[in-house]
Amino acid sequence: MKQTRAPHIAAVVLTVLVTALGCSSKQNPKPPTQPGKSGASPHAPGAFVNVTAHAGIDFKLENGETGKYSLVSTTASGCAFLDYNVDGLLDILLVQAGPTPDHPASTPRPPCKLYQNMGGGTFKDVTESSGIGRLKQGYAIGAAVGDYDNDGYPDIYLSGCGGNHLLHNEKNGTFRDVTASAGVGDTDKGVRWATSSAWGDYDRDGNLDLLVGHYVKWDPKNEPKCSNSAKDRTYCSPEVYPVNEGPRLYHNEGNGKFTDTTEKMGLSKVRGRCLGVLWLDYDQDGWDDAYIACDISPNLLLQNRGGKRFEEVGLMVGVAYGADAAVLSGMGITAADYDQTGWESILVTNFSGQPNSLFHAVGKGAFEDKTYESGIGFASLNFNAFGVEFIDYDNDGLPDLVCGNGHVDPFIEKIAPNTTYKERKLLLRNTGNGAFVDQTADLGDLAEPRVTRGLAAGDFDNDGGIDILDNSQNMPAALYRNVGRAGRFVTLRLEGTKSNRDAAGALVWVTANGTRSLRTVRDGSSYASTSDRRLHFGLGEAQNAEAVEVRWPSGLRQRFTSLAGDRFYLLKEGSLPVPDPLVK
Repeated sequence: MKQTRAPHIAAVVLTVLVTALGCSSKQNPKPPTQPGKSGASPHAPGAFVNVTAHAGIDFKLENGETGKYSLVSTTASGCAFLDYNVDGLLDILLVQAGPTPDHPASTPRPPCKLYQNMGGGTFKDVTESSGIGRLKQGYAIGAAVGDYDNDGYPDIYLSGCGGNHLLHNEKNGTFRDVTASAGVGDTDKGVRWATSSAWGDYDRDGNLDLLVGHYVKWDPKNEPKCSNSAKDRTYCSPEVYPVNEGPRLYHNEGNGKFTDTTEKMGLSKVRGRCLGVLWLDYDQDGWDDAYIACDISPNLLLQNRGGKRFEEVGLMVGVAYGADAAVLSGMGITAADYDQTGWESILVTNFSGQPNSLFHAVGKGAFEDKTYESGIGFASLNFNAFGVEFIDYDNDGLPDLVCGNGHVDPFIEKIAPNTTYKERKLLLRNTGNGAFVDQTADLGDLAEPRVTRGLAAGDFDNDGGIDILDNSQNMPAALYRNVGRAGRFVTLRLEGTKSNRDAAGALVWVTANGTRSLRTVRDGSSYASTSDRRLHFGLGEAQNAEAVEVRWPSGLRQRFTSLAGDRFYLLKEGSLPVPDPLVK
């Protein structure tokens, strides 16, 4: 068969005044002498440097392709930034796939790898000592990091094809596989193909629940054979596989066990080729909704009806289809208040020949398509994008966009002009007027052609610049340090007390230079990946954040004023902000 792709609350309000709080760090730079300005790129070309070798990271993602062109091999794999030992330094998890599930079970399989951040820009491979190296992980695709038992240590959920795994953090540097006792193995309906997953507290009971996306029904023994227009054997289009899968929702009972509430919550009839999963309160009613990017099927927006059920409203609010009402190939997903209106817009990455979709939030749960008007559409048209995050890479206060690209068809250059298998990343700078520009001058080593799948963002060296982690197929993983940040910043680590301890779902508005911007705490985003849970706000020229407002998942609201810039803070629910004790 020829390969085809369609073009594709009543809340308590606590207001306090906090003046000039700060936290010094050997890793923190002095305030910049040339702070950034909105709409400008004030730093030298080449903002990102590949520091993988210096960091001591030695990992190669193997997708298992052996010439059979099993579709599953196109979807591996994600990555994560996490502070697994709670020392204030972001560690790295790289998800490994290995032989595809049609191989015999006895086939040797390389493990996922965990790297401990040792400070000074270096990492130590702790895969074996952590227990992850001994895990029979199967064909792993995604990683969602969240503290599901509220013990202060992040746990890991690995999703994949043929079974998922929940790894409990034992607080001593090791992880224990608790999948069976927790009831989240996802194996009760045969070989299920799970992609991205994310943690969020949908009923606001203080415990993180789990949403798992599934792709298609796949039989490894009956993989169809497909070819492209040049008659090369290649991967089949997802259209060859029926859309008879959908998301699965696990409710956290608070005792280490989960209950499958997919049917109870109205999701059993929801269908789609799910690839990207994200929790967001799109209408700001206090209840976490979920958005799922789907491949050649409409994207899904699951509206939370007071923690009692979900209703699919993607078509109604205008986020189900791409530009010109086309069904596109949604893969990665992120959300941000990119235009400082106080509402989060949604960005979905798509297949080459299709633009990445920007659904602009106009407030009160409504969206409008700004794909081409923003400049994102034309900039992304020739790229095949998976991992994606909004990041304020130059700290000017405006969220920019980084997209990890790489095709699925190794022969694409034969049949599609201006398209390649390995592709550079897109760094789209926010100009401050609702538009983005392809900032090639600041790519630095992000210009390296790769076959990116997983992409995570975080400040691994606590210097106030957001760095990038990349997991690419059949290539060494890459860590890119941001060396070009210009403006000031504040970084906020939230800790829930009545809310879930991760504060996943908390909304935070920061006012600087008279402009108010929103960020959300998340445990899972991009494509099959998890980024730094801490919230990073660029301040531009401002010396401090004039105001910080928090709406906790519990409904509690707090407001603080005058937080000094170039500092890391801990915001504990119901308490005053303090210098983050984990950042030394």
